[in-house]
Amino acid sequence: MSDAGAASGAGGVMGMVESLRAALVDRDGGALAAGLSRLDGLETALSRVLAEHSGMADELLRVYEQLGIVFEVTRRLPSVQNEDQVLGLFVESLRPTYPTARVHTVRHDATERLVVCEEGVVRSPWVHAALGNCRDLRRVVVVDAPREEQQSARSCPEAGGGHNALDSFSRVLCAPVYAGDDFVCALLLGHDASVDPVAQPRSFDASDMLLLESLSVFCGDMIRNLRLLNELRQLSVDMVRALINAIEQKDEYTSGHSTRVGVFARLLGREVGLDAEALQMLEWSALLHDIGKIGIRDEVLKKPGRLTDEEFEHIKEHPRRSYEVVRRIPQLAAALDGVVHHHEHWDGSGYPDGLAGEAIPLQARIIQVADIFDALTSTRSYRQAFTWEKALGILREEAGRTVDPGLSSAFERLIRHLAEDDPEQLRQIFTIRPGASGQGPVVNEGNNAAPTPAAACGGGC
Repeated sequence: MSDAGAASGAGGVMGMVESLRAALVDRDGGALAAGLSRLDGLETALSRVLAEHSGMADELLRVYEQLGIVFEVTRRLPSVQNEDQVLGLFVESLRPTYPTARVHTVRHDATERLVVCEEGVVRSPWVHAALGNCRDLRRVVVVDAPREEQQSARSCPEAGGGHNALDSFSRVLCAPVYAGDDFVCALLLGHDASVDPVAQPRSFDASDMLLLESLSVFCGDMIRNLRLLNELRQLSVDMVRALINAIEQKDEYTSGHSTRVGVFARLLGREVGLDAEALQMLEWSALLHDIGKIGIRDEVLKKPGRLTDEEFEHIKEHPRRSYEVVRRIPQLAAALDGVVHHHEHWDGSGYPDGLAGEAIPLQARIIQVADIFDALTSTRSYRQAFTWEKALGILREEAGRTVDPGLSSAFERLIRHLAEDDPEQLRQIFTIRPGASGQGPVVNEGNNAAPTPAAACGGGC
């Protein structure tokens, strides 16, 4: 039976009781008096049932709303990328269930003297104390504002506006969010006395406290997992960089090359609209594109003069060698295109597979532009570095032959924009080099001959 049906049926019984009582009152006799007494008892019992049933209905509705919050949080989990998005997800999911309350994340600032939320600094000392209590006790707390502050908020509703949404709170519920042992913030629900000066502060019952406790633990676990994931990612990056640096130590002239190519490739990828996941794989691919050079003979890799045909064929093995190293890491499968195909040419004259045009994967085409540009702007054993303007001119000449003409144009816009608006960032990219003196690329005013990309890279970039 539904709540409405049960209430209607019980109401009908109550009406029958009242009719029967009225009929019995008009008669005489002790039996009738006893019957009236029993009817009074029945009325009391029925009233109790109705009250309990109504309470159960309210509680079930509250539980349903709270389950809706958990469902909404779970549904949107895959879309969160950082801690702020995690916290925003929980706050946004709570607001529909508590439309008359304000929902915030609050935390102490670095000085521990102020409490801050999304809307600014919280001035109320009692909110500061509530946050401190929930943090120190590591449990949900419910705190009422001092009576004089409640009265002030009700008499001056406009005080609740302006710069600070929390100054007009009359009651708050705080739930601490811990990522392991690190306090992150507190989820705060508050009754705002300035919204309805006449209304009494909304009471937070056990179900509210249980919900906030569960959500704060869930939120803390998500943030802790996110931090662990970021630490693992950083560890992976650091290990790869260490391996790359070890390889590049074989040739002092290419030290830092893969890192710089990774930076330039990521900037170009962003310029052409790649999403975050594609950018990450692009950077991994760029970092690892030359890892196969660990198998190239030193006398070939460090040769200051022109390579013989046999030496050139040997150095052309490095994309395949790089591929064989990286393919053993399943998580980097999406980075393999750039690793193996970054020496393909737009006109089909490249290697290892002689791909042409858009048959060359986009990841490889982006890395190729970044790779050639960095090779041209770096000093090598067989030549001095070119200026970035000269390097851009060479890329422009090779557009449609060696490099993707659209990417070449986009890269030129990017570099010129950096040179004009943020020259310091460009200088810092050029000087990514272990043991570098801090100088940018050497300007070779005396060498006006534009080398081919193969010559610029010494046959292998």
